[in-house]
Amino acid sequence: MLLFSVCIFLANFLLVCYSIRKIIYISHKKHLFDEPSEVRKIHLTRTPNLGGVAIFASMMFTSCLFLSSNNISHLNYIIFSALIIFILGVTDDLVGVNPTKKIIAQLAVAITITVLADCRFTNFFGFLGIQEIPYAVSIFMSGLFLIFLINAFNLIDGINCLAGSIGLLACLFLGFYFWQMQQTGLLFIAVATGGCLAGFLLFNLTPARIFMGDTGSMFLGFAVSFLCINFIELNKPGTANLITPVMQSAPALVIALLIVPIFDTLRIFALRIAQRKSPFEADSNHIHHRLIDLGLSHLQATGILLMANIICLLLVYLFPGLKMEIQFCIIAAFALTANAILSFLHNKKTTEKLKNKSLPSTYQLPKQLISLKDKPVLKQ
Repeated sequence: MLLFSVCIFLANFLLVCYSIRKIIYISHKKHLFDEPSEVRKIHLTRTPNLGGVAIFASMMFTSCLFLSSNNISHLNYIIFSALIIFILGVTDDLVGVNPTKKIIAQLAVAITITVLADCRFTNFFGFLGIQEIPYAVSIFMSGLFLIFLINAFNLIDGINCLAGSIGLLACLFLGFYFWQMQQTGLLFIAVATGGCLAGFLLFNLTPARIFMGDTGSMFLGFAVSFLCINFIELNKPGTANLITPVMQSAPALVIALLIVPIFDTLRIFALRIAQRKSPFEADSNHIHHRLIDLGLSHLQATGILLMANIICLLLVYLFPGLKMEIQFCIIAAFALTANAILSFLHNKKTTEKLKNKSLPSTYQLPKQLISLKDKPVLKQ
């Protein structure tokens, strides 16, 4: 199975590299670019934004060859949902889609996955004393989780390599456990998605030659959320697992694994609502924007957020015996502390900029004063 995983990873890596080269060529030929026309956008040059097409196409190509309903149940519903996400993403990248239509399409995906494919949470792992949950609550919580993560990955895709790096980390982590559990179908999805992201990241390094766009970020959010739900369900209390021990901290591990998109989305939604704006109204208040404002490059900001994500994951991973409530408190404390430090540094930097702007300089003086300031003063 290890050889199978490596082969699938490399196959998707090579397919994405080949596809992206073609997409970049076509984008320049047909003028399909993400224009830096909005103030909130950080990039300064026209850049193709259809990298998600390569990711989706490579996934579908290898899935048709190697994945079957014997490996993973309800494969038809999974592919149907992925197609909806793909069509929604491509439309948004090319002509734009309003938030209402986006939510309706994502709601259709959530219903398909949770009801028809029966991929949903069924247990709260004893959190607040709750174990098994009713069917209606299960559908609601699972659908909300899917929609939230689809949009969360879409929102953090604001600087080079960030969404791809967080997605790659999640896929490799989950893929390792699916390999141990001998879950071939889920292992394939995790490894194939990881291979696609690795190939994409080569072209997304600064200066980025292509962006993944909404097609890629929403598909990535969909794939990761699907894998996370299955990972949690495979580790729920009472599950017989003769290969690997059941991980009671699976929900906390998932939250820690995705702390950057989860916390940034919750934070940005809270700020917009507090300012009486729509939660879906775009702005430049994301965590990655604040890091860029501090003078960091795209890759430096991505590296800091990725490292913070890994540290948060280790805090939970190294203490699996703690109660779920304590683990969630550790995650929340880490995220809030990191955010407070970043806010302090950002406010300090902003204050310094305002002070520098308020200081008079030679080029701000009137021309008459500039010409006279070096001349001797005549005594009367």
